[in-house]
This record gives sequence, C-alpha cells and structure tokens, in this order.
Amino acid sequence: MARDVPDRFAVAFSLAGEQRQIVLAIAQEVEDILGRSAVFYDDWYAHWIAGQDSDLLLQSIYAQQADLVVVCVSEAYGDKPWTRTEHRAVRARLQQGGTARDRLGVLPIRVGDGEVEGVLFNQIVPDVRGMTPAEAAELIVARLNLARGTAGDVKPAVAQWPDDAPELHWPMADHSAARAAFARLLCEGSTERALLVRGVSETGKSHMSKQMVRNAGLLPGVISGRFDFKGTTNIGIEAFAQPLGIEEPAGRSLNEQLAAIFTELRRRAQPTLLVFDTYEAAAGEVKDRIESVLLPQLVAARWLRVVITGQSVPKRGGSTWESVAAGTLTLQLPAPEDWLAYGRANRDELLTLEFVTQVHQLGEGRASVLASLLGPRS
Repeated sequence: MARDVPDRFAVAFSLAGEQRQIVLAIAQEVEDILGRSAVFYDDWYAHWIAGQDSDLLLQSIYAQQADLVVVCVSEAYGDKPWTRTEHRAVRARLQQGGTARDRLGVLPIRVGDGEVEGVLFNQIVPDVRGMTPAEAAELIVARLNLARGTAGDVKPAVAQWPDDAPELHWPMADHSAARAAFARLLCEGSTERALLVRGVSETGKSHMSKQMVRNAGLLPGVISGRFDFKGTTNIGIEAFAQPLGIEEPAGRSLNEQLAAIFTELRRRAQPTLLVFDTYEAAAGEVKDRIESVLLPQLVAARWLRVVITGQSVPKRGGSTWESVAAGTLTLQLPAPEDWLAYGRANRDELLTLEFVTQVHQLGEGRASVLASLLGPRS
C-alpha cells in the first residue's frame, strides 16, 4: 500500500528484488516501531519514484534523505546495475562525511550468499537470515538510535532515571513485593524495564497502577501515562496522551493512535513510564502492537519503562524481551492485618484488628470497599 512521502526517512532499505520476501518482513517490523512513512521500501513508494530520473531520486534518498541506510548484502545485490547505482550513493555518503554519524548511518546486513563490491571482507555484516523479522528490526532500530545520538551537535538529554531507588508514596495495603519491584524499575542502572502484575478482581491493581503513575510523575524529567483498557477509547487515549505532552491523534483507530504516540515518544527518548491497566480487555491489533512491538523495543530503549496490570498479562517466558522483564507478580488479597496497618496510617481514630476484621468480612475483602473505608479522607 502506498505511503505518504515524508521530508526525510528514518530508515531506507537498499535491496535486490530476489530478497524482497525476507526484507519486506523486516521493513514492516521496523515501520511498526517507527511509524508509517518513516521507512523507505521501494515498493511502498512506487507512485513517487516511477518515471524519468528515478536513479537520481534513489541516489538522493540513500545519500542524503535517510538517517540510516540498510544495505541488504547478497550476490544479486552486487550483480545488478540498479542496486550498484544505489550502492555508489551509499559509498559516496561515507566518503563525503567521515564522521561517526556517517559511519553509523550505514548498516550492511546479509540477506543472501555472495559479496558486494565496497563491502570489505573484514566488515562485520550481521546475517539476518537466522533472525526473526522482529529481532532484525530491533538491531536496525538500535543502530538508528546510535546514529541519531551522535548526530552533529545534538546533546544527550539531561533527564535520566534516578541512580537509586526512589522513596515511593504507596497508600495501599501491603503489596510490598510490587512496591519493591516498581522502585527498582525506576532506577537508571536497572536491567529490568518491564513489570507485569496480575491478580484476580479486587486485589487493588487499578489503584496500584494509578499510584505508579503518580510516583513517576514526581521524578524530575520523567513523564508517565496510564491507559485503562476498561475505559472509553476516546477518553482513554486523551487521558493517556495528555500527561505525556502529546497531542491526541485524531480520526484514527486506537491501534494507529497508540502507534503515533509511541513514535513520538521514541523520537524524544525522554525517560518515560507507560502503564497499561485491565490488560485482560486488550485484544486484536492493539494487543499485538504492545506484545510484538512495544515490549521488544525495551531491549534497546533504555529510556522506557512499561508496567502492565490485569487479570491476565503477556507471557514473559520465551519472549524476545524476557531479559529486561522482572518476574511476573501475582497479587493476593491483603489480609485484615494489612488493612489495619493501612487504616492506622491514613485515619486519625484508633482502629482495632477486631473492627477491621469485621469490615473485611462485610466487604468480602474487596480492595475498593476497604480503601474507601480505611483510606485517606477526601
């Protein structure tokens, strides 16, 4: 399907037709991460490049109009006049620049047997034939981030996650394991960037997710947003985008709106916490985007943290992002003793375990009821 033509591409693929099947799958994964019209794959822009002087237009794209050029190495690529023309533009880009950005702005990947003139035998050329398209896309986006991070006089963002686990305001009964895991998540040096919290109804998951967003919002330079899959879509996306400082994408499906928000967050690369609540209600393209695009991105995106809460959550084991995810937590209903401590911390009057136990029984242990009775006065 044809794409709108941007002023500049984030990534441009240069390939021979024989490798379209493997490259197309990778290009689609990269586009899912970066957003529509951010990736140049020639078939998507046939309406634009067709006609006279196509060779000059393609040379301009590969030499000047893309932050990263991905050269798809194979024997066919080295043999065809058209791809040799493209590769001359890529080599000219390297020769004319010579800076760290120029070197990082070209990434050769192997998609077939054979060599290409100009790609030296001692160059490391990742072989993506043994990778999934998602894994290859992660490699490409990580290289793009490096290329952009060394661009010109662009300075790295001052804002970062705190060095040490912050003190949390945690007006909840117990759930100390979740509290400790979340505090670790907020550290700059943490290897954990995803936290999955599941539990049956009335274990306090939604209240917890709101407190997580509030705590993150107190950290200097950190932005946070919460999306509740239980809410109305239009209200939910507006409430999600506004705290992130992003204008609500209008007139699109929820999947496209979230994709636009994720793309803008990647462009900024500012310390960001995203919280998704009532995840059991997520479905279709939106659920696939979170599990197949957003979570795998955590491997390379050191600025991003994601928390997912619900009666069901994504499966961590065997995923491409398992290495950056904390162990999945399962919440239990807090005991009367936990609610007693909670009530004493929030109410002036004297509370007894006997009274709280009676309230616990009458409320059937439901967190929403007990929190309203024992929590801070409004």
